[in-house]
Amino acid sequence: MREGYAMDAVKEGLKVKILFEAKLENGQTVLKTEEENPLELTVGEGTIPKSLDAALIDMKVGESKTTTLEPAEAFGSVVDDLIIDLPKDGFGAETELEVGSRVSINSPEGKNFIGTIVEVKDNKVKADFNHPLAGRSLIFTVTIVSID
Repeated sequence: MREGYAMDAVKEGLKVKILFEAKLENGQTVLKTEEENPLELTVGEGTIPKSLDAALIDMKVGESKTTTLEPAEAFGSVVDDLIIDLPKDGFGAETELEVGSRVSINSPEGKNFIGTIVEVKDNKVKADFNHPLAGRSLIFTVTIVSID
């Protein structure tokens, strides 16, 4: 292969630049690359989910493809153990304790976790520390910008 010569089709191990857009089943866009900043990756290295990686194989520059990732392939299933009750008095007065508000807690080891309040009661709040897209299928449209 000549230096700088673009391959005809995507194969495993090749570097590609892609544009992608991920939507929920209701059509809401949740992730998107900008044309001036495509994602660069080596096909098959695990940078993106396996089924999305596999969808790139044999695509050509300029070609687009749409594929659906089930929750297990995207951001995982909802883990019930990550939805926990927390005492209201554990938060500072400046923290908005309303459904939908994002909150931060530290583990005993000092690791920080971000969650979303899903319920507010008299003296406690229930917060979900799953990824906001956990349990959701994502519909990805990918376009090949270049193949090296």
